[in-house]
Amino acid sequence: MKLSTILLASVLLGTSGVCAQDMKPEKKATAYMVADAHLDTQWNWDIQTTIKEYVWNTLSRNLFLLKKYPDYIFNFEGGVKYSWMKEYYPAQYEELKTFIHSGRWHVSGSSWEASDVLVPSIESSIRNILLGQEYYRQEFGVESTDIFLPDCFGFGWTLPTIAKHCGLIGFSSQKLDWRTNPFYGKSKHPFTIGVWQGVDGSSIMLAHGYDYGKRWNNVDLSANEELLNLTGHTPLNTVYRYYGTGDTGGSPSLGSVSSVEKGIKGNGPLKVISATSDQLFKDYLPYDKHPELPVFNGELLMDVHGTGCYTSQAAMKLYNRQNELLGDAAERAALAADWLGIADYPGNSLTESWKRFIFHQFHDDLTGTSIPRAYEFSWNDELLSLKQFSGILTTSVGAVSEKLDTRVKGIPVVFYNALGFPVTDIVEVSIETSKLPKGVSVYDAAGKKVASQLLSYQDGKMNLLVEATVPPTGYAVYDIRLSGSRKQEVSSVAATVLENSVYKISLNKYGDITSLFDKNNNKELIKTGKSIRLALFTDNESYHWPAWEIMKKTIDSTPVSITEDVKMNIIEDGALRKTICVEKRHGKSLFRQYIRLYEGELADRIDFYNEVDWQSSNALLKAEFPLNLDNEKATYDLGIGSVQRGNNTLTAYEVYAQYWADLTDNTGKYGVSIMNDSKYGWDKPDNNTLRLTLLHTPKTVEHYSYQDRQDLGYHTFTYSLIPHVGALDKAQTVKEAEVLNQRIKAFTAEKHSGTLGKTFSFVSSNNDNVVIKALKKAESSDEYVVRVYETGGNSPQNAVLTFAGTITSADEADGTEKSLGSAVFKGNQLEIAIQPNSIKTYKLRLSTGKKDRMKFKQLPLDYNHKCFSWNEFCGEANFESGYSYAAELIPAEMTVNRIPFRLETKEEMNGMACNGNTLKLPAGHTYNRLYILAAAATAEKDAQGAFLVGKNRQEIIVPSYTGFIGQWGHTGHTQGYLQDAEVAYIGTHRHSTIGDHAYEFTYMFKFAFNIPAGATEVVLPDNKNIVIFAATLVDEPYAPTKAVSTLFHTANKENKCISETAELKVNLLRPEHIITCTGYANDKEKPASLIDGDENTKWCDISMLPNYVDFDLGEEKEISGWRMINAAQESYSYITSNCFLQAKNNPNEEWRTLDFVTGNKQNVINRSLSKTEKVRYLRLLVTQPVQAANGKDTRIYEFAVF
Repeated sequence: MKLSTILLASVLLGTSGVCAQDMKPEKKATAYMVADAHLDTQWNWDIQTTIKEYVWNTLSRNLFLLKKYPDYIFNFEGGVKYSWMKEYYPAQYEELKTFIHSGRWHVSGSSWEASDVLVPSIESSIRNILLGQEYYRQEFGVESTDIFLPDCFGFGWTLPTIAKHCGLIGFSSQKLDWRTNPFYGKSKHPFTIGVWQGVDGSSIMLAHGYDYGKRWNNVDLSANEELLNLTGHTPLNTVYRYYGTGDTGGSPSLGSVSSVEKGIKGNGPLKVISATSDQLFKDYLPYDKHPELPVFNGELLMDVHGTGCYTSQAAMKLYNRQNELLGDAAERAALAADWLGIADYPGNSLTESWKRFIFHQFHDDLTGTSIPRAYEFSWNDELLSLKQFSGILTTSVGAVSEKLDTRVKGIPVVFYNALGFPVTDIVEVSIETSKLPKGVSVYDAAGKKVASQLLSYQDGKMNLLVEATVPPTGYAVYDIRLSGSRKQEVSSVAATVLENSVYKISLNKYGDITSLFDKNNNKELIKTGKSIRLALFTDNESYHWPAWEIMKKTIDSTPVSITEDVKMNIIEDGALRKTICVEKRHGKSLFRQYIRLYEGELADRIDFYNEVDWQSSNALLKAEFPLNLDNEKATYDLGIGSVQRGNNTLTAYEVYAQYWADLTDNTGKYGVSIMNDSKYGWDKPDNNTLRLTLLHTPKTVEHYSYQDRQDLGYHTFTYSLIPHVGALDKAQTVKEAEVLNQRIKAFTAEKHSGTLGKTFSFVSSNNDNVVIKALKKAESSDEYVVRVYETGGNSPQNAVLTFAGTITSADEADGTEKSLGSAVFKGNQLEIAIQPNSIKTYKLRLSTGKKDRMKFKQLPLDYNHKCFSWNEFCGEANFESGYSYAAELIPAEMTVNRIPFRLETKEEMNGMACNGNTLKLPAGHTYNRLYILAAAATAEKDAQGAFLVGKNRQEIIVPSYTGFIGQWGHTGHTQGYLQDAEVAYIGTHRHSTIGDHAYEFTYMFKFAFNIPAGATEVVLPDNKNIVIFAATLVDEPYAPTKAVSTLFHTANKENKCISETAELKVNLLRPEHIITCTGYANDKEKPASLIDGDENTKWCDISMLPNYVDFDLGEEKEISGWRMINAAQESYSYITSNCFLQAKNNPNEEWRTLDFVTGNKQNVINRSLSKTEKVRYLRLLVTQPVQAANGKDTRIYEFAVF
């Protein structure tokens, strides 16, 4: 990073009153007044609160101000928030549109969400802008032109590059004021208004907006001394000034708006402009015509505030990285299937999945700074997108494989490489087989035997390593041949040395690596007396902004090794991989690290796969690499380009990087690149050492005290070393990191002939420095989009992209898919010229052949259940306990991974509850598979049933239609799980008699049944809770493809060898714990019915309010959450509106409130406490037992505390 020539050095000191152009008269001081209501999508509240309260306040208040004050201009960012306005407040949304068209309500920020810009990948940031601009074009007929991020925690050198590539002109924030230390002389800012250059040399304008919560009270701002003083901080004699409110949305105050209006008409020394967020930038275009603008070239990171954000909420960061990669892989496979004419590109599903996880890149969400309840929504959304991407990927690879020749002697496995260059990787596959084979042989697409290694056999599946080579963005059919059978032998040998053809690793008694010897170059890689290790900082105080900040005194302290209960065993010693497993403990935290050496193509790489059951508060965990190298500077990956940074300083002691960092000796003769699959924080304490930050659980006091338990739970992650001889080859390191992250994936397929042969490549680049980073269909046309990055960073590059088909048209485009002009192409080749560290996007069309589609037919259903209701008639359906699907969200037709479905008319019966009835199949049909859409009409529980198709009996588990599909297991808060069923439909709200229930999802699930030859009917299960919405008969040429390699990790416990620490949620309450209550209606409705585990019995109290039940647990016990089931099954109006969970520790104390709900609309209440409480006595206090304010009679079916 460097501070380039700043035209007036005195700008930094704020003392200059002289313009850079000495001969020009000084212009009148000008204030660009930018009204905003910054709204955190989640932070100290969850998404539901944002939608129900803060979005509404923002919309209604600003519509009022726009009507009242003719000069008022309001700026608001975040496409997802506009979409919520449309979904929940349609009438006001239409009003908003008129003010957008008149220029009074200004769409700022360009993006789908005002997201963090450091942890998300470059491609995510481009997609964020693309999705935002697409929404604004479609909904409002406008585009935004700026990056508007008042509250993000630092800004990378890549941001101008991204913005410029997306056609944007400027960027504003106020967050650099949150820096603790000065960076440039005495200033925290390089300037307050100027030009910022990106890593590729692109430029945008930068403006510092100051505090966004600024208010005035009916004053004339044209004479405001504070504003006038701020204009003197720049030679431009100008101030760019946010005003309004922050965090919870809303609007500027009436007095503030009135002050701006008075200032516009005032006669003071200051010219006041009611400005759009981009007006300043437009006024200075083109920037090269304004030499008075100072220029900055470098990063704008924070020093303290934000350093924890690179690490906090580790599961979110893992899910986000995986979604970025899986979404990309799914798009590339879907595009190939589309071009081949086998399956239509599922654009809507892909876009919705991108939107769903990208808005969680918001700066208080992915960064790890929101309340625990908020992450329940975040984890669910992340896992939903992962499931959707996985389904699309598997289906698309299956579609392509139909054109491949999969005829082999053994088991055909299709390997898929999403990267735009050929990859040889060691892939772990899991093959179903009835017995453990004695021999395994694997042959590549050319019939040549390749290296493989049998790992294990468990539950009818053989786990196998295969060294697979797959062409760029391509597919290869391999042949896995099994022979004989044998008993499994478990091999585990205690050892402290691991060795392959390249390295010898030696460990000490604590499992730390004390020697890493490069045999080929006769070089020891670890500094004498040091070790590569998990380094634990056991004093991690962060009292003011705990999740946000890792303090320098923590980084400067001496970490300890993890030394308790150490075990070291070689568990793999094969032809492809050798692994030593190191198990150890610190307190209640358990660590298992698999150190892996390879042979063949990966022999130069050392992997560290980690499973950590993290239960340590007041702790920071890093991976420490003290290397036998010497350099004050290391190189860090920025996603596009890289940056060199020095050893830890007061202003840069914890920094971010994307996939890798590198330390190369200052002689340039040798270096080590360190890569990872989900981590972002780094520090460099000295010339020899790099440290990668893994987990951050700070010690707290009063502020955000619950964050002293953040990230307690199970984690998986990988980091890897690749030493290199000579200087850092950035392009090569980028490729190595891509291979680690975007792994080759494996799928089984049926044996059949195919016109493509045994390999197929859709597109490739002939230049290693020009990497394909996106391959998708355009959002608003049938064109194909390809995006490339230059990764070498040294010189301009030329490249040729070769496609599988002939190019018929090609345009260069910006990141939002707007055409910029014609591109050069010939035949199937696209010619590219690109500058160092820059991005280029192209749109093109390829010649295509005929489409090949499956035969299908809708199977009529005997609908008997009204499941969908319209907004205006939301009480006219009852799917479950008074709730229904929102009809306005449900399409009449949908295609789910190639299978089309038609749903019944929404005003009529539209669901079929199963009661053992029979569906007749068409006479003389040739269909071989039946697909249904179904869900369980239950609030939480799954429903199980057996379908009989001909003689084929198949048991399925149908998940609940609502709630969460998955969660990460946060100790004391949530259990980790993920539903297996394929999610076919996601509705973003549901209905009850009172209207919309914001962000309460509804689902439909897709199930498949084989139809035996000659089958004439389908007998449904006798379970009324299983409701079918649609059924489709399909004649499929081949059985569906199945993934036989891991597509994504949930970071939930799957390895039983690690002790279970997250206890099952068991109700602590027993009937004998009841000590008193206010009353009950009759003997069948006593308080004991609350805790009998029977959801068909209830406590009913008709006495005078408030009603309560008191419990004595017998001793003090820790509780972290509670659950209550109301009486919606009787009537929605009987749902408890207001209730409190109270506690005390001795009979003489006053009751204190642990938690409460007011205005509740949920039949099932699931609550987590902000912190674990140790109590003996508990009270369930009900103050409003029904929805009506004056209602009475408490009805509660179940109550539990955990």
